[in-house]
Amino acid sequence: MLSRKNILAFSHRGEYLAYSLPDGRLKIWETSTGVLKQEFIPSSHLSATCKSLSWGPTKRNSLLPKRPKKSSNETLSIEDLQLIAMGTILGDILLYSFSKADLHSCLKNGHTNSVNDICWSVATNSLFTCSEDQHIIQWEISSGKIKSKWKADNFAIYCLCVINDRHIISAGNTVQLWDIQQKSVIKNFPGHLTEISQILSPQTNNEAFNEYFITSALGDRVINVWQIEENNTKGAIASFISFGEPKNIDTAFKKDEPLRMSVVTEDGLFHLFEHTLNEKLKKPLSPKITIQIASKGNSNSKKPYPLPIIAANISEGLDFCLIVYGSFLTPVFERINISDVSKDLILTRDLSLSSAVSIEGSVTRIKKPDKPNNVSILAPGYMTDVSHIESVAKKRKKREIDSNMLPIEEHLKALDLGQTPKTVKEEPSIKSDSMVHLLLLALQSKDNNLLNTVFECVDKIVIHNTLQRLPLQSILLVLKELYERLNKQESRNHPCLRWLIELLTVHLPYLMSCKDIGDILGPICQLIDARVENFPKMRLLQAGLKVLLSQAESNFSNLTEDPSVEPLIEYESESSNDSDIDDVNISEDHSEEQVTDEDDSLCDESESSNFESDIETQNF
Repeated sequence: MLSRKNILAFSHRGEYLAYSLPDGRLKIWETSTGVLKQEFIPSSHLSATCKSLSWGPTKRNSLLPKRPKKSSNETLSIEDLQLIAMGTILGDILLYSFSKADLHSCLKNGHTNSVNDICWSVATNSLFTCSEDQHIIQWEISSGKIKSKWKADNFAIYCLCVINDRHIISAGNTVQLWDIQQKSVIKNFPGHLTEISQILSPQTNNEAFNEYFITSALGDRVINVWQIEENNTKGAIASFISFGEPKNIDTAFKKDEPLRMSVVTEDGLFHLFEHTLNEKLKKPLSPKITIQIASKGNSNSKKPYPLPIIAANISEGLDFCLIVYGSFLTPVFERINISDVSKDLILTRDLSLSSAVSIEGSVTRIKKPDKPNNVSILAPGYMTDVSHIESVAKKRKKREIDSNMLPIEEHLKALDLGQTPKTVKEEPSIKSDSMVHLLLLALQSKDNNLLNTVFECVDKIVIHNTLQRLPLQSILLVLKELYERLNKQESRNHPCLRWLIELLTVHLPYLMSCKDIGDILGPICQLIDARVENFPKMRLLQAGLKVLLSQAESNFSNLTEDPSVEPLIEYESESSNDSDIDDVNISEDHSEEQVTDEDDSLCDESESSNFESDIETQNF
């Protein structure tokens, strides 16, 4: 797709210049005086800017138009209306009447994409348009309806040129000659290696001369002239080479005289070519005249600088050429006699009257208020009076460094180069409680290391101040960056959770006002839910492990301590039932019976041992 170029058009005799600004406004200047005559602002100029511009047919002896009465609007012809066709990026064509200084009509429901070029057909009272939608449309100007429409290429069509009432040339991927009635291709031309930006045919009274057309391409310095006759060999019959890419081309022809063509390049140079189209050339022709305009130097040692030429128009007499230079804010129109110009010419012009008024550095009309010295200014840095602060700082510095105020001991200590006087205080290091500038720089440059440095900060005050001073347009970028880091599960991304919590706390009202905030916060909520899904189960497992560890420790302590010592804590399971309690009681009764039996047996043994001992003593 071709980039936006200067969208301008001269009237047929160069009386007026129409230019469409990038914001969709239309300005019309009178070339003889350089006065801005009219300015038109379409109702949809911001949403549907102009992509192409073409001046319609006018009367032969038309002077400055006067606004006709409302009762005679219907009787005006196309030449009386002096229409200017503007193709928009939405596919509509606006017809603006210079005579009425108002919008005449709007051609809609034709193209579905931007209109790249517009051509008028005076013989058929029609208007031809081409678009990015690969179609060519023939409009009826009076009714605003479509006469015919056909698909001309599989790619976008950039330029059109009406040869006569039966033939038209289109330039898309290739250059094609069409039969308007049959909607068929008569002949294909090789074209250029790049996209063709301009096609024009020299319109004169000589019908034979309409057998030629001129093409120029994007990024190509060569301009080709083609012959339409089918019997001729393929290839351009003539080529012209310029010193830069052609931006504006105009042609003029007079009977029994060679073709003259003016070319304005992207660098702001003017070239004039002259050639008689009688045979095929072997080499490209160089410009006959080259004109460059520069500003005048002044007494203030200001060096001259080049003034770019915007457009040029060759009048019918072929002796003068209209040149427009400067800028479209204040364009300058000048007519140059071509017959008196040498091959290379540099014109110096003074634009002091048309340019903005320059203010000298020592002279100013701004009066500064008087401020006393004992006033402290509390304001952001860009709102304070720098000159006042500098003057106060200089006074303080003089007072602090004044050597007469120092005692003799300080003078003696100052002589020692290895020590620093006590009165000389080092400036404290700049402490920052915010990293907003570092964060914005990291987001803009997408520096991962710099982002790691910022998000590794865990100081709550620094995080709060950084996010509080963050611009609104950067909040969503920080939120997306935090989500990507939390999703990576790296150890260095643990502080990002603090940044996320603080971001939601500080900028929650702004986030709730965003339309697509659900698409951003949804994945974050899912990530958090997935991370904490197993937390309840892990808490139950942790509680059970604590109980088991406590039981193991109690059993180990019972084995190592005295068995007669009673346990400090007894644990009873909640799942125990009555049967377990009975089993415990039965076991306890059984143990008691065993203890009593053992005591009885011990008593019997003791008695028998005493009896035996008595018998032994008697025998002795």
